[in-house]
Amino acid sequence: MKRLFAYSWVVACAWWLGAVTSAAQDVDKLKYPALNKLEIPKVEKITLNNGLRLYLLEDKTLPVLNVSVRINCGSHLEPIEKIGLAEICGTVMRTGGTKKWTGDQIDELLEGVGGSVETSIGVESGTARVNVLTEYLDLGLEVLAEVLRRPVFDQDKIDLAKVQERSSIARRNDDPQEVVFREFPKIIYGANSPFARHTEYATINAITREDLLTFHGAYFHPQNVQMAVWGDFQKQDLLAKIESHFGDWPREGEPIPALPKVAYDYKSKVYFIDKPDVNQSNIVIGHIGGLVTDPDYAARIVMNNVLGGSFGSRLFNSVRSREGLAYAVFGVYSANIAYPGIFYNFASTKSATTGKTVQEIIKEIRRMQIDPPTEDEMRMGKDGYLNSFVFRFDTRAEVVTRLMNYDFYGLPEDFLFKEKENVEKVTPDAVLAAAKGNLHPDALQIVVVGKGADFEMPLDQLGFGAVDTVDITIPSAEVKKELAVTADNVKRGQELLEKTVQAHGGLANFKKVKSISVKGTLLYSVRGTEIPIAVEWVQVFPDKSKSVMSMMGQSMMEIRNGGTGWKTDQATMQLAPMTEKDIVENDKDWNRNTIHILSAVDKPYYQAVFDGAGEFAGTPVSYVALLDQQGNPLCRLAISDKSSELIGKSYYDETPLGAGTIDESLSSFAVIEGVKVAMTTVRNLNGEKLNEVRIAEFTINGAVAPEAFDKPQ
Repeated sequence: MKRLFAYSWVVACAWWLGAVTSAAQDVDKLKYPALNKLEIPKVEKITLNNGLRLYLLEDKTLPVLNVSVRINCGSHLEPIEKIGLAEICGTVMRTGGTKKWTGDQIDELLEGVGGSVETSIGVESGTARVNVLTEYLDLGLEVLAEVLRRPVFDQDKIDLAKVQERSSIARRNDDPQEVVFREFPKIIYGANSPFARHTEYATINAITREDLLTFHGAYFHPQNVQMAVWGDFQKQDLLAKIESHFGDWPREGEPIPALPKVAYDYKSKVYFIDKPDVNQSNIVIGHIGGLVTDPDYAARIVMNNVLGGSFGSRLFNSVRSREGLAYAVFGVYSANIAYPGIFYNFASTKSATTGKTVQEIIKEIRRMQIDPPTEDEMRMGKDGYLNSFVFRFDTRAEVVTRLMNYDFYGLPEDFLFKEKENVEKVTPDAVLAAAKGNLHPDALQIVVVGKGADFEMPLDQLGFGAVDTVDITIPSAEVKKELAVTADNVKRGQELLEKTVQAHGGLANFKKVKSISVKGTLLYSVRGTEIPIAVEWVQVFPDKSKSVMSMMGQSMMEIRNGGTGWKTDQATMQLAPMTEKDIVENDKDWNRNTIHILSAVDKPYYQAVFDGAGEFAGTPVSYVALLDQQGNPLCRLAISDKSSELIGKSYYDETPLGAGTIDESLSSFAVIEGVKVAMTTVRNLNGEKLNEVRIAEFTINGAVAPEAFDKPQ
């Protein structure tokens, strides 16, 4: 009986599974009724006498008014030595206030009514956006007019924007995927092209308030402005308010220069960026793309989806599913309106399969020119586009802003519908022709970011020629000041330093210092808020140190023992060996240590040079520059003319918040074992407070465990 039951159960399960499988196979054969015809709301176009163009679309669904502004300007207009000018202009014209309100007052004003006004500037254009309740329509338009027409670019907000940009620069090499997508456009368009270039410390430092005023004054004129308005409004009331805030904006200025032309030479090349700290390779392969106005653009859309634009694409099925080489793999043949896009194929794979992954991607690119898409591939290639078409009209914002952009570029209003019709007509032969005409598998640019030591094959064996190693080192922004290294200045600098040693306890007491142990609090400044972090560090002269920073149950540690060391990896929160660069930076910190400097005054590892007089934090001082054995600056000391105490120290450094000049202000002196030390140190980065260290316990020659600097287990 049990055997019969088991047999019946198996038969039943088999029948059920067969039915499910059959149903799954028949899903694609189901017939669906045609979608309802899209009803596109009519956008009304109006041009003011001063040339400002309006695009109006009423929507009474909610009592809300939205405005989107396009300004015909962009970062392509900024000088190459001031890259970042347009971006900072777009930020600070809003945050930096206007002639009527400060930026903070605008924040409070908008928060009080639940509204927002935001601005930015990209490569091709600037934008401004407004969102307010209809009852505050006039206020929203007034703030917008103030921001667009009368920004004052407050210096404090400029400095803040610069700090944020420097912080971004400092972190830009942390993510290997970010690195590969940053470097690839530079290879396609050129490193100095506005479509690929990026900020550096030097370009940000070069930007002044006068530059922002000049940039704004050159391009922000009504004939360069388009304004899309949608939401709950009465047309005549809205026009009257727009006229009152923008109608007297005078039409002036020169015509806006066109975007630069893109010149591209099809060639094959392999570029390698070494990241020894990763175990995966990030790969991008491709060449220049096209324009949305190209005759075969519709066929390229389908081609792109078949090759790598979706799940089930050839790249997905081959590189990921069949070969198991990568979790993430895709391809994009991008197109722009005003300049060519980029054809790129991306994969992330383990280091030991880097070469094979590159080869597999190239194989699929070649196959696109040989094997026409199957019926299933054609359906997938079209459906990915056609099934999402309706969502391009699901908000009033999409409808009106798209029309505004089409108008700017001179495209017909029905451009998108023509594009859809063309996609529907695409045949397998058309896809094959598009692949043959637009893909260049023998002229591919290949960029690999990864740990070269772990690759299964040298990249020069890929068959694309010699490999170029790309240096992604962030250029220093340090401006080396001219220093008069004369015999008199050297003599005076040494004399000032010797007086400082006496003022801090005398050389004999400094020579007795064999170790120091410190406990205190680091107050880290983040946008005006100070975050307390417990700190402890111990140093045993000449070459051992250990520091621990603790907050909310997490600890960051750094250990140095002679020529080796370990530090906490911020990504994994695990101790990892210091890199060669870490060791060099640690040595610089040690050579700037006050006790180390003063205890070596009789046998200096530096050259002390008098560097003029002035004021430091309001106190008259004499400056002494310290140079290393190669003549490179270590730091600049500010020595009080009255007490000969060391009250300040300046030097160039690169921090997580960016690079620049660190100014240390030393105060709250205490005498420990005959040595006068600062118990409070305030550090500013480029004039902005970075952190403050408050020492609670300072011990000289205390007990230090011998194993304190051993390699962690």
